[in-house]
Amino acid sequence: MAKTRSKSKVSPAAKVTKVTRAKKQQEPVPEPVPTTLISSEITAKAIAALVKWTEKETKPKKDSLFEEDPAKLYITVNTKKYISAKPQFKPKVISLPHSINSDVKTCLIIRDELVKTTDQLESLENADVHIDQILPATTLKNDYKNFEKRRDLFAQYDLFIFDDALMNLMPTFLGKIFYKSTKIPVPIRVTATKNLKELSLVTLKNQVEKVLSSTWYLPPMGNTVSIRIGNLTDDSEKLVSNANKVVEAFEVKDLKNIMIKTDVSPSLPLYYTDKLYDEEEDVAKEEKKEEQPEDEEAIKFTSFEKGLLELGDVETVTKIIGKKLNKESTKDKAAKSKGKITKKKK
Repeated sequence: MAKTRSKSKVSPAAKVTKVTRAKKQQEPVPEPVPTTLISSEITAKAIAALVKWTEKETKPKKDSLFEEDPAKLYITVNTKKYISAKPQFKPKVISLPHSINSDVKTCLIIRDELVKTTDQLESLENADVHIDQILPATTLKNDYKNFEKRRDLFAQYDLFIFDDALMNLMPTFLGKIFYKSTKIPVPIRVTATKNLKELSLVTLKNQVEKVLSSTWYLPPMGNTVSIRIGNLTDDSEKLVSNANKVVEAFEVKDLKNIMIKTDVSPSLPLYYTDKLYDEEEDVAKEEKKEEQPEDEEAIKFTSFEKGLLELGDVETVTKIIGKKLNKESTKDKAAKSKGKITKKKK
């Protein structure tokens, strides 16, 4: 006879486990909530307050020499320590979730040897790259020595990018007007990794798009820096996400406070730290210095003589070092006698 399965009743414990598993499969898994240092509500309220302040307080100044755009929005980061210990000319680039450089006039500064023929120049100009002007390094060096021409170049374009091989030459070629402003020139890679002496249009396009979707700042020799996150006219949610991305670029333990502002508005606080310093790292501990004996400070002994003093051999010490002690004492007496004023004998 063929064997058949026994039709025994299912235990109640098995029924419970089956029901619970079915419920778990039906329940949706909650998405992880991203943790941010600053509350999105606080940042949104601060942006709304700046919008109201800008509408009421800002007025166009006809006699102003410098044009300030009140619509530009910045995150001001104040750190506990200096951000940089020495002058920096290479900006720190922070990629943003929402671009803030879509409508900008871009100037590219490259090496002369990368574009040798007119065909290469035409291919570069006709390429689908967001570049309005191509400036060779030699032209920049020779034609823009004058401060007025540099100022005109500075006002003509919104964004300056250059070949990273020219990193050491840019501060000399461009001057203070570029590095003490929001138009800090940004280095990019314009050649492929396999061939560093030939211009790569693919690499150039990718690098330019990366810069356009980022913000940057020059690390100062101080503890305060302002980083642009967009314009007040942009969507509030986009500005909040850009602000959070900028804050993530800094270590939380190094932050003192974070503000948000425009070019002309007051700064509104977003974050204050609970600890101004770290007891283990920042508080200097006094180191106990070993006190040297007076005789050893006054008289300079050789390593051999110091060894004899440690051994404590009385006879050897008196023979070798005794003469030196006598010489030093006579010198001290002579020096003291020179300082005294003696009366002349009549």
